[in-house]
Amino acid sequence: MKQIVINESYGAFTLSEEGAKYYNSFSPIKLSIDNPRAWGVNGVIYYLGRDDPNLIKTITDLKEKAAAPDCKLKIAEVPDGYNYRIEEYDGLEHVVLLPREDEIRKLCANPDALIEYLRRSDCFDLNEEPELLAPPARKAMDYTMELTFSPDANMEEMLGCIREVCLKSGCGIIKYEDNTIIYGATEFEKYAVAYVRLGYVEEIKPYLVEAIWFDKKEGAESCLENILKEV
Repeated sequence: MKQIVINESYGAFTLSEEGAKYYNSFSPIKLSIDNPRAWGVNGVIYYLGRDDPNLIKTITDLKEKAAAPDCKLKIAEVPDGYNYRIEEYDGLEHVVLLPREDEIRKLCANPDALIEYLRRSDCFDLNEEPELLAPPARKAMDYTMELTFSPDANMEEMLGCIREVCLKSGCGIIKYEDNTIIYGATEFEKYAVAYVRLGYVEEIKPYLVEAIWFDKKEGAESCLENILKEV
């Protein structure tokens, strides 16, 4: 089991002075006590690494005292055989496990499962042949939202707003073409969160001309009015 250090708070990833001094007391690598920047992201994550055993010992021994104010350093475990990436939401980090080789082979044998994994991993490149991705991806979704914008809308800005909504709710964009953006989810809870968030994105409202809610059981209906009045 691999251990790494993550930050579960909105404050910057930073050791406290006590944490830095404790680290220096037994580590062959010394942090500069006179330079607090050495205790932060550049000095710790990029220089020492999240898996530095002496950093892990510091967090384990000192617990909350190892971290600076507004920072919550925690030991996360990665199972053997897995690679991982660190994702962040409002400054809070968490570990996302990447599939093992045997799991990838299973995904490759099941196109729908592969599409769903790629969607969740934000691997779709919306600038490269989106039509090739849209039909099977949309078919795999239980809930989708189709947003149409006016011709004078800056679609790069609109796309950026919708991507932010999706990232914070767990949805995925499955089609972007001309003045239309479609996103969706397989779980209603994630779709509902995105829907509520959409109502508070003021930047899109002057340009939004239609919004179609679709689910496989109930069919499609317009929800433009609700979005424009903040749901």
